[in-house]
Amino acid sequence: MRSASTLGRRFLNAFGGQTATRASISNEGAIFASRHTLGLFLPPPAHKSLPKSQLVIMWGFNPSQSIEGTNTNWYLAQAKEQGTRFIFVDPRFSNSAAALADQWIPLRPGTDTAMLVAMATVMIEESLCDQEFLARCTFGFEYFRDYCLGVTDGMPKTPSWAEEICGVSADTISALAREYATSKPACLWPGCAPGRTAYGEQFHRACIALAAMSGNIGVRGGGAGCYVGQDVRGILKMSSIDGLSNPTGKSVVGWRWADAVVQGKRGGYPSDIKMILSVAGNRLNQCGDIHKGIQALKQVEYVVVMDHFLTPTARYADLVLPVTTQFEQEDVQLSHGESVYMFHSGKALDPLGECRTDLEIFTELAERLGLDGFPSDAEERWLPQLLDKSPVHLEEIRDQGVYWLSQDEVVPLQEFVKDPEGHPLPTPSGKIEIYSQTMAELGNPSLLPCVPTYIDTWEGPHHPLSVRYPLLLVTCHSGRRVHSTFDNVSWLRELEPHTIWVNPKDAQERHIQDGELVEVFNDIGSLIIEAKVTERTMPGVVSVFQGTWFELDDSGRDRRGSANILCKDTISPGEAAATNAVLVQMARWDE
Repeated sequence: MRSASTLGRRFLNAFGGQTATRASISNEGAIFASRHTLGLFLPPPAHKSLPKSQLVIMWGFNPSQSIEGTNTNWYLAQAKEQGTRFIFVDPRFSNSAAALADQWIPLRPGTDTAMLVAMATVMIEESLCDQEFLARCTFGFEYFRDYCLGVTDGMPKTPSWAEEICGVSADTISALAREYATSKPACLWPGCAPGRTAYGEQFHRACIALAAMSGNIGVRGGGAGCYVGQDVRGILKMSSIDGLSNPTGKSVVGWRWADAVVQGKRGGYPSDIKMILSVAGNRLNQCGDIHKGIQALKQVEYVVVMDHFLTPTARYADLVLPVTTQFEQEDVQLSHGESVYMFHSGKALDPLGECRTDLEIFTELAERLGLDGFPSDAEERWLPQLLDKSPVHLEEIRDQGVYWLSQDEVVPLQEFVKDPEGHPLPTPSGKIEIYSQTMAELGNPSLLPCVPTYIDTWEGPHHPLSVRYPLLLVTCHSGRRVHSTFDNVSWLRELEPHTIWVNPKDAQERHIQDGELVEVFNDIGSLIIEAKVTERTMPGVVSVFQGTWFELDDSGRDRRGSANILCKDTISPGEAAATNAVLVQMARWDE
């Protein structure tokens, strides 16, 4: 119930409207690809199906730290024990790879689509495609085939072609294509990280195409190649608080919020923003180009932040309203991922100090401003109402603690695959659109081509900037934080020091020793961080766990190692945040 962001939207829309933010920073590439290829959003592969997989390819996915639903790691361990083969494709040898991998294939960040397209070429040339599945369940495969074979542009997308781009040998690409095509069933499980690149939506569309070509969609132990999530609230018939429609109709991509403020209408944005209300977020810290974000917060006339702590965003506010934590209020929480359940979040203690709930704050503000939509008894009335039609009501969930929906093993798209005519997808053709008709209607074939296409990233080894900044940065998720949440917990910081991973070859070239402080920099910013010299990242690639709260010194360098001090606020054509494949340089740091 207490979705603070929804309550904030409801309040501003009741007040007369807002310039809202849109597009998920986490997985907009996957959302875009799903919308235009499948017409719907899918949950991850059924956990119980994983032990049935002969092969699981974890592509840019590290579930031991980026947890994808309850018990995912337990089911992955079960699959491993029962003989499932795991291949990890990732620039880093992650903790998940250390626990599960039979093979690790490192590749350059931002080049994943080139490798996937080359695998498709092998499957086409060696007649390894499931032609019956493609004929029944897909639309436009012939256009993708022509692209892979070079009929479209004169450039066959062979493994040798991809080797020059992604740094993976042609033999390795060919072998992976053959193994994936002939292992039945096989699950291609992509993470969100490869989609957070310059053309990230193409990665997710290519994954779906490969899954369709192999015939692994709609079968136990297989996978559809692109996962966004499912409507748990709808499945549990739980109502939601209406955010109300935005009278202005205006919005900007959330990752670009600072640019929208700084540039305003003269930069093509819909508004000249004068005030910012920040609710349930640490956007300054969690979006690219932190220096531009600081400029934006200083430029507007007033900034209000509602939060539990004095976060980096709150430090730049004119007014901070202290809100309660989940321990000081009652609510019902919903699951994320493949499982479907709700659990009771009880009130453990009274609000501390002057803290109030988000709902109390907005209710009192609405009363003072004479706005509708926040009744005085909302705290008592709304939660029971939201559960009115669900299988379990408030008193029951209070007593039970958890309600877990008993389901048979759910295999995404199983009904569609069995009967495409009787259970069509919500796409123009009713099928999986390898050639997307809705993307064709967008009319931007060079940036949003209708078939999965590799497009050179704007930052990479061949970019002119690589002469000054020859290393590619990837920003990963830490096991000791949830994005930036918990970074202010001192004992968690002691548990795992915050470092930058650097390959021994790159460290030796720069005379850097393990444990030394280094400066990492580019045209966007600079940070000081401890080096972790390790072979767990491929040469030419460095990685920093995102989410640390930045602290700038007098020279504007970040002394806490916040990755977004180095990231641009650029987005893909499908509005995915480009947080990975960032060009940087690194040098020893002497105070």
